[in-house]
Amino acid sequence: MTGTVALWVALLSLGLSGLLSTLIHAMSRTTRASAEQAAMRSGKPGRAARVAAIMSDEDHHLSAMALPRAILNLTVVVSLLIWITQAREAPASEFVDRLIAVVVGGFLVWLIGVVVPLSVAEHAADRTVAMWSWLIRMLGVLMSPGRPVLGFVMEVVRRLAGAEPSTGAEALEAEIMSVVEEGEREGQIDEGARDMIEAVVEFHSTTVEQIMTPRTEMTALGYTDDLEVLKRFVREAAHSRLPVYEENLDHIIGVLYLKDLLRWMVVHAPGDGETFSLRKILRPASFVPETKTVRELLTELLANKVHIAIVADEYGGTSGLVTFEDIVEEIFGEIQDEYEPEEEGPAPVAIDAESRAAEIDARMDIDDANDELEPLAIELPSHDDYDTVGGFVVVTLGRIPEAGETFTHERVRVSVLDAEPTRVKRVRVERVDPQRAEETPLSEQAVK
Repeated sequence: MTGTVALWVALLSLGLSGLLSTLIHAMSRTTRASAEQAAMRSGKPGRAARVAAIMSDEDHHLSAMALPRAILNLTVVVSLLIWITQAREAPASEFVDRLIAVVVGGFLVWLIGVVVPLSVAEHAADRTVAMWSWLIRMLGVLMSPGRPVLGFVMEVVRRLAGAEPSTGAEALEAEIMSVVEEGEREGQIDEGARDMIEAVVEFHSTTVEQIMTPRTEMTALGYTDDLEVLKRFVREAAHSRLPVYEENLDHIIGVLYLKDLLRWMVVHAPGDGETFSLRKILRPASFVPETKTVRELLTELLANKVHIAIVADEYGGTSGLVTFEDIVEEIFGEIQDEYEPEEEGPAPVAIDAESRAAEIDARMDIDDANDELEPLAIELPSHDDYDTVGGFVVVTLGRIPEAGETFTHERVRVSVLDAEPTRVKRVRVERVDPQRAEETPLSEQAVK
């Protein structure tokens, strides 16, 4: 190979390598929806279908471009070495020629293969993928015979890295949220709409335990056939459906619908001789495990045409109850009907921007609390041993604290503002300087 030919080979390889790098970065920066929209706007027939095929098998097409890019980069260095060796008039050592080729080739590969592609991908990722979809798709088809080998290598790397396999549903969820976040940044989607979409997307992973009313806050009726006692309880409870139990909450025998009680009272006038029996008008209770997902629960409630279910723990005891309204509120937020009294007291999360601190209802889910605390750069640790902020406090201390107690954990100071003998009710959290943090005696291993 002559020096001139070697130089042209190096430049051509460099250009192709830069193009493949641009396409790889562009695919990593775009989403399926954005790329398909760019393809449809182009008006070119078949482009949208190619983009859909590419983005539905993104990993394979990225791998299909990575291998030829590596070969082209190597070709650049080798061709430069040949050109430099033949172009030098004075003899030089082989080491110097190789060193010059590697340095010059490395710089050009960095400039054309990294800097320029990143810039293009940052500003025109969607259009780039759509425009060059024919090349990406062609490389994907040509590299299809090597798919088993590439898949094996990627699986080995994934296992060595300890990463969990990604399912198609998870990939779709990530894509949806990516589009939503992009819309939020552009002002097309407000925060409320974003929260609703996120709640719907997470239906497959949100469990009944996360949205239920816990056992300690349930309103339930102890079995009685005394109609006057029953009417008084129903009037004070202000609920249209009430679980009914015998002895204790772990023995729920049915659900009382207020309309069934009213129907009995209308049909049977006082003095007609009919003895009231609560058991006769009870409806069967539906039981669901704590681990059932909200999506599965919604399907079950609709199929059985019921609005309330009792949540059972792993030992068969009553963990809480969940209603159709709880599912609706998971999407739209708290809904207060005309029969519910106005809730008084502090908000679940109250952030004090001036002091960089926040007060939190201890019943709040730990992940939801972390979402609210993100502006303060505070993150409470998650663990299988607890689900709520109050659970974190109890597990960390190893006991139920009293109001006024304070401890520091991983640069976060937690102060117990309100507590009862059986639970924590409200806490204050703030980020502290590690040099000033005064650790209280507690077992740090309790949450690790």
